[in-house]
Amino acid sequence: MAEDLLNLPDSVLWQRALSLYAAHDWFMVHEVLEVLWKRCTGRDAEFYQAFLQAAVSLYHYANANFSGARQLAKSAISRMADLPGEYHGVDVKDYLRQYEALMAPVLMNAGDLKPLNASDAPSIRPA
Repeated sequence: MAEDLLNLPDSVLWQRALSLYAAHDWFMVHEVLEVLWKRCTGRDAEFYQAFLQAAVSLYHYANANFSGARQLAKSAISRMADLPGEYHGVDVKDYLRQYEALMAPVLMNAGDLKPLNASDAPSIRPA
């Protein structure tokens, strides 16, 4: 699988990541975005790494690994906060607002945490 991804252009990888995200296949989003992240530098690398970390945090949240979700959410939020409001056709600030609201109970280590219902995950919307 990874070798197949290495041969795809960036634009195809990003569209694949968006499709996988919409299908709530956050593990595979990580696999695709890892290729993009490693190819890029600077702000592009930060963008892909932020969404990679958000996807993995959602994966952990869905699987009741609240500690793992918390750790990655903190990093994803920090990276996204440093990005422009719109980047690579994505409304980053809207996503960040939704994501922070969803992750608030995890970040506060609420006592009644339950695994994430995938339909509650924030959408990645075009800018």
